[in-house]
Amino acid sequence: MQTPIARPAYTTPIYGQNEAAHIIQAPASSFARWAHGHRFAQRTAGEFGWSGPLLTGVHPGRGLTVPFNALAEGFIIESFRRAGLPMARIRPAVEVLREEIGLENALLSERLQTDGAEILYRNGGDELVVVRNHQGVFNEVVAEFLQSLTYRDGFARHLRLPMFESVDVVVDPERNAGQPTVDRLGVRVEDIVSRVRAGEPMVEVAEDFGLERRELRSLILRAA
Repeated sequence: MQTPIARPAYTTPIYGQNEAAHIIQAPASSFARWAHGHRFAQRTAGEFGWSGPLLTGVHPGRGLTVPFNALAEGFIIESFRRAGLPMARIRPAVEVLREEIGLENALLSERLQTDGAEILYRNGGDELVVVRNHQGVFNEVVAEFLQSLTYRDGFARHLRLPMFESVDVVVDPERNAGQPTVDRLGVRVEDIVSRVRAGEPMVEVAEDFGLERRELRSLILRAA
């Protein structure tokens, strides 16, 4: 049986790059660098280095280039950033994690939850530091974000978007083509919000979908 990360629904591009960045609320320019790598100026004048991609399976070009796997990896990297870890340390952390777990898709492994405290990163030199001993808040914040992932057969199955505080919104490549979906309704967020944008009264939209006003308000504010 295929693990989720190997199934076509998880590896086939279903998002545009900007769309994927918007779903996980990461800067579009940052997502592009994570997806394709980027050049950077080195200390020696006139010389450039290269940072390779952090996300797996992103296709080049325009249109639908981002699979669910890469979207979920981007979400985890963005959680690292929000925990206060700079990209200069996130990149080595991801490399060490992949080496330690032995998987290209190590960010999507359920072991990230159980072994996450042991993620190592380079502390400005050759020394490897255990995150939990260096910055306890980092592990606490990341653990909070990782609770948004649901796993199956050891790998990420779907993602619950924590920014929708009043209603459970999931991203599942096997539901509504991976579009953010209100979990209990099975309805795309966009299908609900678009009716309000079209001028329908909020009370009527809420009643039609069986939503509380606070839930609908959360969808409208966070989907903007």
